[in-house]
Formats: sequence, structure tokens, C-alpha cells
Amino acid sequence: MLQGISQKFRGGCLMLVRDNGESVDFLGSAFVVHEQGYLLTSAHLVTETEGLLVVPTSSGGEFHPITFDRVAAMAVSVARRDSAHDVALLKIDQALDIGIPDDFLGSGENVLPGAMVMSLGYSFGHDQIHTSLTVGGYASAKIRSYNDTRLILFDNMVQNGDIGGPLIHVQDGHIVGVISGRFEPADVIVQDADWERRPARNTNISFAVDLDYGTALMKAEGLFEHD
Repeated sequence: MLQGISQKFRGGCLMLVRDNGESVDFLGSAFVVHEQGYLLTSAHLVTETEGLLVVPTSSGGEFHPITFDRVAAMAVSVARRDSAHDVALLKIDQALDIGIPDDFLGSGENVLPGAMVMSLGYSFGHDQIHTSLTVGGYASAKIRSYNDTRLILFDNMVQNGDIGGPLIHVQDGHIVGVISGRFEPADVIVQDADWERRPARNTNISFAVDLDYGTALMKAEGLFEHD
């Protein structure tokens, strides 16, 4: 089951990087949510909006080099941001149509503790490994943070490169959250747009924010008006 879900979404999970002029820095992951080139990611990855790029990589089952000499990077802009809930909607600058699955956006409301979930992201992108990793786990709990953000906790030790990637509900094949990092009870989400995380403790519990915050940005952008 995980194999089919993984292949369904791997092509839509992209590396998020920033061109600083002299170097290109890896930031995290982002994933396609609309055929017109819109993606979701974590807001705290894109506080600086200049030079943002997304990079697609191979989604096939072959053995590929862990690092690529050349990639087809595409410039993106921040279309909308919800810093309080740590989600951002990006738009690929060039005009293009992207193939997306039918009925693939879900909601954290549909996830129950014990449900099988799957994370997808460029786990070791900060170490120049340009390969997306699929990791299975189980939903551990659903909680509300200090600012009432709806969070899905799951037993998968995500890496920094996974942040911004999708959390997928395996049973129905829907994306239900945006991965935000390892779970740190003392500092999960705060109201301040300039918040910084504390170093995550050595725990196998991670968390994602409910995808509903991302779909709210898509609605505000008018992406569902003709659906």
C-alpha cells in the first residue's frame, strides 16, 4: 500500500532552495497542490522571499545518484502566507500546467490516532543528498498548540529536510498535513511571526500542521472557484 501512495506523490514533492547569488542553499521541501503551479510549504522556511526556487527530481524506481550536477530549477514567489499556523502558498513564476492526482487533498479531521501515515521529503537535503525519502509511521495524537493551531503528531523521526513536505493519510491516499518538524512540547508554534525553534530533543515524535490551513490559503487565492 505504501508503495502505491509513494509513487502517487513523489513526483509532486520538490526541493525548496534559495539562490543567494554566489551559492544555492537548500531550505526544505514543498509539494504541488494545484495544476497552475501552486505549492504548499512551511512558512518559516520562506521568511526571506528573494531567490526562491523549487527543484523537481526523479520519482521513478531506478537507482539514482544522491546528488545531481545539474537540475532544472524553477523560480517561485510567495503567493500567501499564514505565519501563525506555519504554512505558505508558493507559485511557480513561469506559466505551466502540472498533472496532479484527482481528489488528493484531505483534512486532519479525518485522521484518527493509530492511523497509518506517510511522510515525504528531502530528508538529507542539507547534506547535499537530493533524493526524496518515503517513511511510514502512525498518527500518535491530535492536539492544539498554544495559539490553537491543530497539530497531528506521528511516530516518524523527520529530518530538517522533510520540513515543508506532505503528511499523507495512507488509508484514503489524501494529504492531511504540512510537516513542521520534530515535536518539542515547549516550543511548537507561537504567535510571533519571528519565532525560532528550540533544538529538537532526541524523540521519534514529529508533527504536522493540519492541511486545512493550507487549503484556506488556496481558497483565499481563488483556486477553488472553478472546481
